[in-house]
Amino acid sequence: MTANGSNTDKPVNSAHTGAGPAMGAPLSRGFRRSTSACARTLAKDTSIELTFDDSASDVDGMALPGIPDDATLAERLQTRGRSDAIALHKQHHDPATHRRFQPSTETSQFLHNMAEQTRCELLGSEAFAGVGRNLHAALNNRYQVLLDTIRKPAISLGEIPEPRLGIDHALSLYLRKRLASDPLPPAATEALSDWQEWLDSDVAPKFDEMQFDINDQGSFAKALGQLLRSLHLDDGEERDPQDDFDDSEQPPDQQSVSEDDSDMSESDSTSTEDDGESDTVDDENGADDASDTVEPEEDMPEHSSENAGSEWRSVNGDAVNRIANDYHAYTQEFDEVIKPLDLCELEELARLRQTLDSHLGDLQRSVGRFANRLQRVLMAQQRRSWQFDLEEGQLDTARLVRVLTDPMMPLTFKQESETPFRDTVVTLLLDNSGSMHGRSIRVAAVCADILSATLERCGVRVEILGFTTCAWKGGRSREKWVAGGYPTNPGRLNDLRHIVYKSADVPWRQARVNLGLMMRKGLLKENIDGEALQWAHGRLLQRPEQRRILMMISDGAPIDDSTLSTNPGRFLERHLRHVIAQIERQSDVELVAIGIGHDVRQYYSRATTIHDVAQLADVMTTQFLELFSNNPIKDRS
Repeated sequence: MTANGSNTDKPVNSAHTGAGPAMGAPLSRGFRRSTSACARTLAKDTSIELTFDDSASDVDGMALPGIPDDATLAERLQTRGRSDAIALHKQHHDPATHRRFQPSTETSQFLHNMAEQTRCELLGSEAFAGVGRNLHAALNNRYQVLLDTIRKPAISLGEIPEPRLGIDHALSLYLRKRLASDPLPPAATEALSDWQEWLDSDVAPKFDEMQFDINDQGSFAKALGQLLRSLHLDDGEERDPQDDFDDSEQPPDQQSVSEDDSDMSESDSTSTEDDGESDTVDDENGADDASDTVEPEEDMPEHSSENAGSEWRSVNGDAVNRIANDYHAYTQEFDEVIKPLDLCELEELARLRQTLDSHLGDLQRSVGRFANRLQRVLMAQQRRSWQFDLEEGQLDTARLVRVLTDPMMPLTFKQESETPFRDTVVTLLLDNSGSMHGRSIRVAAVCADILSATLERCGVRVEILGFTTCAWKGGRSREKWVAGGYPTNPGRLNDLRHIVYKSADVPWRQARVNLGLMMRKGLLKENIDGEALQWAHGRLLQRPEQRRILMMISDGAPIDDSTLSTNPGRFLERHLRHVIAQIERQSDVELVAIGIGHDVRQYYSRATTIHDVAQLADVMTTQFLELFSNNPIKDRS
């Protein structure tokens, strides 16, 4: 097989395998086609089909960033490197072995995933020089983007700078540096420099290159686990891969043998692991066959290494996402999850809804205009949507003229795609803090009201949630802390109030009156965003829909005076970053944020900031259109 990208010294219009695009065709189309073909060849898997998405920042499953027709040589090398990384992961990665050696803690799991991707890429670099050059270009671009992001000025005065690189990326680059024959690209070397002192003093003395056999996934994972434990990055004990088999699936007699002879089993499995035979193929000759039987990627959760490139998705935010989670609440006994009728009578709710309606005026017409635009687009997609330029499907007769003008042009096919928003649920999480008082909360309520009705007409279920606290500057939680003698670092010191304005199963007409609660005086107080996100995310995980979207609308960072005055600095913000990182990297819930007068892009990887609340309807509509137009439903079966 010709090495992927081995023709990098050829002219820029060369395709991935050296064959240029057909005459008269857009330059990037032939490049995309050859890139997918070469990925299939390199992975030894004909089912691979890469897509190109302008909204992708690096690698997102099988989606690569879009590439223009006038792409430079560097941009083409970066794209080839990304596709090579996906193909190499598909060829050399065994999900079953990966699961058996998966460590116990969150940080160590990220390290495990990053190191496995590095191992796959090292194998490809050694086999093909062209692949190595492509991967080198993609790696340099990836960390150059990270460095450019970090070099941006601090958002606020006194903000403590975070390390340039998360520890998972630092160790994966260190592995690449020690095990690869070629040096790291310049941007990766610079990004690694902040960790150099720790790497030299703590990691280097415990690192034995001879133990890291990149040709043996099980042996490599075992050596990595030992290194992580020696660095105190994994609190668990060394795992016996046999522990992952459930005894309940064995016959009763075998279960008793397993329990009675556990000591013998442990010694036997350890000796087997030392021989490097328990988690790899039976012999070296079977390696190629094993690579073709990798379990489907869609069967695995997103946060694992089973999705090629998943460990790169939040690379721009890793410098702030890798924060230790020391968050806790002093007590949760006074927290509330309530419905509007728990706070006021139906008559008062109806009066508050009339108050909200009386402030609509031009706002209702402007929001309605955006809602009509959203409905037209979604209904058009619901009627018919086609994918073109496919290699199989229904013959695209409209493009037969291309075959007549150029006999070398292959036939193209089309296929009607499924509606991307069927079986979808959307949660709108609204900041109900005091800073939203006045026009901001009215606009947020109207946008949630009208757009949720629009989505519901298009078959999308919508849930509307709000979050605030029960009191200013602490409530009964603080009183309990005071009565307890003012213990240090008490954690969250206020009573949460989470409000369910509309659940996903309740029709909009029955719930619209509930939104009037946002007009009630005294409702809006403090905002503790991290726990609100956890709550909304947990509710979404209980939903049966196949696709789940969570949209956060907030006007500032989390603030609770009682909590911030009694805990270390940035206590609430650190927890918010931790929760966002967990959702974005580990969950299949799609998280989107809109900041009103506050730059939430420092927290969320997919976010928009507006400076006038009047822009909210437009931005919400645009976000929904992008979600339903570009992102397919993820299969969680």
